[in-house]
Amino acid sequence: MTVPADSALDARTFGPVEVVRLPALVRGQLRIPTWPRVRDIRRVVAEPRDYVQGPTDEGTYLVAHRIVDRDSLRPTDQVQVRVVPAFDPQELIEPDAPAAIRELMGVSAAEVCAFVDELGTIVAATSPGMRLAATTSTLSGRFLSATAAHVAGLFDGEGVRHMMEAELGPSRTQSIETWTSQTEPVSQGVAARMAANEDDLRPPGQRQRPPVLRAVPTTQLHITAGNSPVVPVTSLLWAWASRGASVLKPAAETIPVVADIGSAISRVDASHPLVRHTTLAYWRGGEDRVERVLLADGAFDRRLVWGSAAALQGVAGDGSATETLAMRPRYAISFIGGTDLAADLEGSARRAAADTVVADQQACMSSLVHVVVGTTDDADRYARALNDVMSRWDEVFPHRATNSSTGGIVSMRRGLLATAPWHANGEWPHVTSAVVRLDRPFDLASHPGGRLVVVRAVPELWSALPTVLTSDVSHVGVSQDLLSTELMDRFVSFGVDNVLPLGESERVYAGRPHDGMQVLSRLTRWVTG
Repeated sequence: MTVPADSALDARTFGPVEVVRLPALVRGQLRIPTWPRVRDIRRVVAEPRDYVQGPTDEGTYLVAHRIVDRDSLRPTDQVQVRVVPAFDPQELIEPDAPAAIRELMGVSAAEVCAFVDELGTIVAATSPGMRLAATTSTLSGRFLSATAAHVAGLFDGEGVRHMMEAELGPSRTQSIETWTSQTEPVSQGVAARMAANEDDLRPPGQRQRPPVLRAVPTTQLHITAGNSPVVPVTSLLWAWASRGASVLKPAAETIPVVADIGSAISRVDASHPLVRHTTLAYWRGGEDRVERVLLADGAFDRRLVWGSAAALQGVAGDGSATETLAMRPRYAISFIGGTDLAADLEGSARRAAADTVVADQQACMSSLVHVVVGTTDDADRYARALNDVMSRWDEVFPHRATNSSTGGIVSMRRGLLATAPWHANGEWPHVTSAVVRLDRPFDLASHPGGRLVVVRAVPELWSALPTVLTSDVSHVGVSQDLLSTELMDRFVSFGVDNVLPLGESERVYAGRPHDGMQVLSRLTRWVTG
């Protein structure tokens, strides 16, 4: 890999192994790791799978990934080792949190947006982190290019302004910058009212001042997932929009992209409060040396955690009183029926397929199960049509399933789903996509990913919902002909947070709730006077 001269990323070759140093950012200052010892490189390369070693004696983590052949999208025998700094966790905590909060209180909404715009210009100009991530990705070059463009486009100051105004509203957005008077009627408490009625207790000459409201920044810990580089960027934009003094941990898979962003931040005005109070640093998830400090009560005002159920339990289940926003793993389902199924089978399959391939089925809006409202014959016709569309996705936007996904699909075909009708593209066991039609409920938690779609027929939609939906379903995509406000109410009563037209599962807008939460409001401390 060629690293641009103006990048903080640095690569060398140690024998057959490419080693790349990636910086961390600690309160606006880049920290460059030392080069590892050859013995440590040999040790991590000897592991049969992707592996994280460290912290080493030199104060680094070594993250090993198999290099992927870009033509076949198959992992090769070559290994790329990424080196990142390891820290004493106390270094990551604000040394004077009240001073940091006071400094961030002076940042206006306009200054936040200007900062995001300036950073976006730098990120768009060069993206070595995305190119580095591509060397070990099983997604096609076109998919990766589209993702890189999407990530760069998220650094949009106008979009952040709309997000703040849409979520907080005009009056509360003003409270970001100053104490704002509230116009609601004031009601005094019991003691004050009793005193007002007694000559000996009534305060003399008391004038009633209108109440005021202020939005106060918080110290924040963001622990992010690795299914998409969009995840850490989204968390970072939430931190800045709420003017947080933030520490963000990337997953091992997104270290290159987050290191790239850290390098860009270090090139913005070093005196900017958002630069001075942003930290981007990696540690191994669950590492006691780090997390017993960072997850301790009082270390941060807010914690925002993306990840697996086990990761969330490890963070949120520690009995801490710290407010924690949990972005737990959830799933998506598609519902196909009505005239779309009868008159536009190909169009329905195309729309549902677009929802299926999102993030290679590793995101909460990636559709795993397609429910056909009709007969078993209708579901079989739909399954065949969908398989044809998926084959075109495989051709135009190739991917290669992970070994885990491939093993899961093969196991299901041989075991749990052995008697169900299957349609597959590619050659077993390394199929590029597959569709299986079931006549019974399916456990979403057992879905292996890898562009596998489970199709199920239900004769009538309303009565079938209890057998299909749980609170683990966050997104549903629905044929336009089926959508109604009454049906949307029924969906959300089961815990669904997003009821969208089929084919639009990635649709977003400024201020959109996430996992049923208004995130900016919860990351902010609202105080009164």
